[in-house]
Order: sequence, then structure tokens, then C-alpha cells
Amino acid sequence: MRLKSTVSVLTLVSALTFVTAAYAGDVVWWTPNWSQARAQKLADDFHAANPDINIKLQITTSNGLPQQVMTALQSGSGPDIIEVQHGWVAGYAQNDLVLPLDDTIQDKDDYNKAVIAEDTYNGQLYAIPYRIECTALIYNLDDYTKAGLDPNNPPQTWDDWVAASKKMTADGVYGMAITGGGEFGNTITRALPLIWMNGGDIISADGKKAVINSPEAVAAIKFYTDFYTNKISPDSTLQNDGVADRQLFIAGKVASYLTGQYDIAPIAQGAPNLKIGAFMTPHPAGKQTAGILNGWSYVIPKDAQNPTDAKKFLQFLNTKDNMGFFTDTFPARISALTLPRFQDPLLKPFAGMLQYGRPTPITPHWVQISQAMFNGIQRVLAGQQDPQAAMDQANQEIQALLDQG
Repeated sequence: MRLKSTVSVLTLVSALTFVTAAYAGDVVWWTPNWSQARAQKLADDFHAANPDINIKLQITTSNGLPQQVMTALQSGSGPDIIEVQHGWVAGYAQNDLVLPLDDTIQDKDDYNKAVIAEDTYNGQLYAIPYRIECTALIYNLDDYTKAGLDPNNPPQTWDDWVAASKKMTADGVYGMAITGGGEFGNTITRALPLIWMNGGDIISADGKKAVINSPEAVAAIKFYTDFYTNKISPDSTLQNDGVADRQLFIAGKVASYLTGQYDIAPIAQGAPNLKIGAFMTPHPAGKQTAGILNGWSYVIPKDAQNPTDAKKFLQFLNTKDNMGFFTDTFPARISALTLPRFQDPLLKPFAGMLQYGRPTPITPHWVQISQAMFNGIQRVLAGQQDPQAAMDQANQEIQALLDQG
């Protein structure tokens, strides 16, 4: 089987091991492990109000999830609801793998417009977003002040960012951790905005030309990878994803790192005495910051066993209060931003980044394009290629995908 998106079909076993026997009234929901407890509460609450519908949770993890979801969708034996990243939706829609959900979303005008656009393909809505976010910098306040830095005057430019990170690199502590391993979305989320704020892009606005080897894009990739090359980021960077960076931060091995507000609670749990601060992502001098308006949406596979009850459950999940409860970051519904949990002052830099957030390019090839960019970054980190050569190769691979239409 070969689809327009050219995602290779993996062995079905990896995805289908999640799918258990479903019966009338069952809704099988693939939900990530980081929100399992909240998902279970919502499932129980829904069942209490709808005793004829059973919500069956099946827990996913981020590693390998894009391929696992695609395999399940292609097999026709997937669950009824899957949580996916916004940028994956266009590929599913183009290949007719998920159901349109215009008849399911409520109060559409109450949603962030950019993320609704990202979940829309050929004029139809194919996913309902519930979570939006942009990354910012979290830092160890003690390391920051010990280095002589002023928390009330955080870095604004790239030069200031590097200088601050170098000052905090001392006594076995790395000043700034980047990601270079794990699921590729970790690194794309952190590196692509640097390309944007430097005036570059990954593909052209019309989606027809790869442009990641432009001088602006290459300079941004060099800036990103130089944190590792110049020994400001840990030796384990090539293996580290966002969770690994967080664990190093909790352990006091890293002074700062790019992440989302979803890391605040785990840090407080893992190191309750650690004092942290946050600031918006710095930008090149004279330019504006940027971030990927990232996050998660719900899709219903075209071959779902119980789409009717699945849609009813989605309407329950996406009420203002339930969405605000479930999201790890900010809710996609504007009205939900007024809920008390989003008023914490530490969230201000993350909320401030939302106005500079952009959706990832709306293309059915986004998963493979992201992988090509990630592979190029890994080649730089591994010392196999310089940034220009790595992005030249990535550009060729991306252009081959775009030429397929």
C-alpha cells in the first residue's frame, strides 16, 4: 500500500497491539501517557452521565507515535479517537483516513483561529484542537543569579542568550540544553522558530519549494547546534528529548532549556525546592521572536467502529471547563483562558509567546519533512556534516516530497 504522503507502512503489529475488542457502546480512545490520570477522570465522568457508553483508554507514548498512528489509520483497525499533533492532520485528510468534524465542533468562533486553520484541509475541519502552546525558556534562578545575571532583565537577543548561557556553564552545569534525539517533533518545535525569526523558512509559502538551505535558515541551524558544538549543551544532546532535558534540569545539571509550560508541574514535583523563572525566546537583533503554535487535536479515524458515540464524547471533552482541565498547556478555546489555572504569573512568558506563534506548514508531507530536517540537525550534532551541507541534503529530500504533489 502506498499513499500520497509516502509514509511507509510499518508492520501492523506495533499499532494493532493497542486495539482490543470493542463492543457496541464502546469508544476506544488513544491518549498519551502524560495525561492518563486526567483522561481517566473525564472518561469516568462521561460514563456516569452516559452509562450506555464505555470509554476505553489505550495509552500511547510520544516515541514513534507518528508512525504508529499512521499505521493504525491505514490498517482500518484503529481506535475511535486519537490525539495527534496539529501538523499531522493535513496528511491524514489528504489520504482520506479521518472523518471531517464540522458537524461535531461547538462554538467554533471561540477557538484560536490559527489552529483551526491548521486542522482544516480543503475547506473542511478534520480535527478538533484542545491544546495550544509555544515554547519559552525555563531557567534555574539560583544558577542565573550566581552567574551575575538579572532575572528582571532576561536576554532579548541571540547574542545575549548565548552570553548568558556561557556564564551559567560552570562547575559541571551546562548553561543551555537543546534537544537532538527522541521523537523529531521535540527538535522541530525548538529549531524551526529560530529559522522563522531569522527570516527563513522550511518550505515556500505556496508549499512547492524547499528552502531550508537558504542562508537565513542555515544560520539559524548553526545557531541552534552551536550550543552543543561549543559545549554549552550536555554531552548527551544527541540522545536527549524534552523529557531528558527536564530531568537534567531537575538534577541540577542544566541551568536553562527551551520547553513548554507543561514542564512546570513536573519540575515542582521532582524538585520542590528548585526556584525557577521563565522568559520569552530571544530573537536576532532587530528582528522579532517566533514560535510554533504547537499542540494537540482529536481525530476520528474514517474506519472508527463507533463514530457516533465518539463525536458525542468529543463534544463533552471540548466544553470550556473540560478542555481547561485536560490540557497540559493553554486551551484552544479562547474563553477557557480565563479559568483560574491559567493566571499563574510564571505562565506569562509562555502566554506572551502565543501572539508570535505560527502553525507549521499545512502540507500532507509534514511528518516526513520534519523527519528530514531533524535528520539534518542530527548530522550536524554528530559532526558528520556542517550546517550548510546538512541543510542542502535535507532540502533535496524535502523537495522530492513536495514534487510528489
